[in-house]
Amino acid sequence: MNESVHKTEHVEDQISDPASISDKLTGEDSGKEEKDAEAEPEWNWFDIPFRQPIYSCDTGPRFPQELFERICEFLWDEPVQLAVSCTRICPAWYHAARRLLPLPEWKITCRTREALQDHAHTLISRRNAPYRKRFKSLWIYDNASKPFAHVWPMFIPGSMLPELWSAHLVNLDWSTKMPHDSFFIHLSSYTSVLNLQMYHCRFRSLPDLRRVINALPNLMSLELYKVTLQHPLRPGLVPDYIALRARSHKLESVDLYGSNPRLEYPDVSSDYQGPTAQALLHMVAANSSTVTRLTLDLRFFASLSALWHYLAHFRRLASFEAWYQFASSPSMITFEETIPAHTEDTPIHSWSKFTLTEVPDRSALQLLQLLVTPKSCSELEEFQIHLTDRPSATLVSCTSRVLHTSGHRLSGLMWRCSADLDLEVTPSLAGNTSLQSALTAVLSDIVSVDLQHVYIRFTLACLEVLPQDHGRTPAVLDPAESISAFHAILSREIFNGLPLRTADKGVWVVFDVGDIHGNLAVVATIKAYMITLFTPWLDRGIVELRFNWMDSVETITWAPTSKYAQW
Repeated sequence: MNESVHKTEHVEDQISDPASISDKLTGEDSGKEEKDAEAEPEWNWFDIPFRQPIYSCDTGPRFPQELFERICEFLWDEPVQLAVSCTRICPAWYHAARRLLPLPEWKITCRTREALQDHAHTLISRRNAPYRKRFKSLWIYDNASKPFAHVWPMFIPGSMLPELWSAHLVNLDWSTKMPHDSFFIHLSSYTSVLNLQMYHCRFRSLPDLRRVINALPNLMSLELYKVTLQHPLRPGLVPDYIALRARSHKLESVDLYGSNPRLEYPDVSSDYQGPTAQALLHMVAANSSTVTRLTLDLRFFASLSALWHYLAHFRRLASFEAWYQFASSPSMITFEETIPAHTEDTPIHSWSKFTLTEVPDRSALQLLQLLVTPKSCSELEEFQIHLTDRPSATLVSCTSRVLHTSGHRLSGLMWRCSADLDLEVTPSLAGNTSLQSALTAVLSDIVSVDLQHVYIRFTLACLEVLPQDHGRTPAVLDPAESISAFHAILSREIFNGLPLRTADKGVWVVFDVGDIHGNLAVVATIKAYMITLFTPWLDRGIVELRFNWMDSVETITWAPTSKYAQW
């Protein structure tokens, strides 16, 4: 072979069939994998330097590729040798060795006890000591038929993973029996872990859940997704809820989510209604003196008043994110009924980040009351709204007020919603007036000179094409005047500091056109008009227009001509 791996080119590779690799090598039980909505996907895309081996002579003997792979398989527990030695010989060895290295390289995933034992066997070897520092994330998927999560810290002590900062526990069911005391002793050795995430876990009671959290001495971030309690503590049965506080007093960030929402039943599942939700909220509130960032599922609250009362306990809170909508079920107990209210005035938070995700217009309008005073948004740096429906005129007005009041500190803005096109005929310029009005409302009231990132996304609704004699006159401004007015907004001095578009800076305007992708004339009209509207920013290289439909994405980063189109 005359091609070195150092001379290869980067191509995109994908491990498309994990089942073809033996369990011993991957640590995976391909026949018993459990699906989880929040877990990371099985397919990973990445760039690797690889090229098929090229032989200098086609007539000479060749070492079968299967033998390369078989030799590397004997080194399954020697990742350092695989990564350092085998991958550097030639492309044939590189391919055989690369198949056995974990993907991604910084994550350990265990779905079976055998996989856990294999990882422990690999990590315990002194020759693999440098390999231990590579891992940043650990995923434990417990198996209901053969549970093993209760022995994980004993097999892999925290000292073996000195750089690990995030632990993820999935599908734990400790509702009938908790691990032995030695589990928590060994778990406390994970002093480098700052983030703990739990998915689909069930505990017998709140103290049992709290014990797992308390075992990590330096925990700063806690995320709970669909965590339930078999015997939740009912309000009034806990003499001192402060006892639920983390011992380390370092917890700064908490995320609390219920079950996945469904269209036919938007509230949380019955597991959360009543005492369970309140027990979890009690636990989070017990750390209110240290928490500065909070993400909450709105379905735990019956009203804005209940949420407002709850947030009043977090005096240091600066970042807040709300998901979904307020509970509609009358059985949902509000938080104010379980913990006495403060006697002093409710503090007004000064937000640095305020995010609303997958909320309807009505809930968003209520939540913006948390930004009603100049003090509440004078320190605002990031403002994000993701609506599940079309914004009302009242919401657009309130959002514009927040943007105007936020002052000069705002550095990031995200706006995502659905939009009706109001097309009178197809194609027609009138179809773009709704989009232009929405864009104008979002951009016209920004006053921050420090803006670094803007993300605006529209999901375009299905079209209602009316006949030519429908009797309605399109309410549309003169196109030339309309475009000129929009260009004047983009040319405001306030936007002179917008940076060139990079991976995390600049302006993105995204249009989801899946519902109208069959009408190519309409899509073409919208696309051409948006290019004309954003020509000043396209010429500066600070904006990217993106059109998504089905599995395809079209991006536009420059205007075909610097001359404004004649409409």
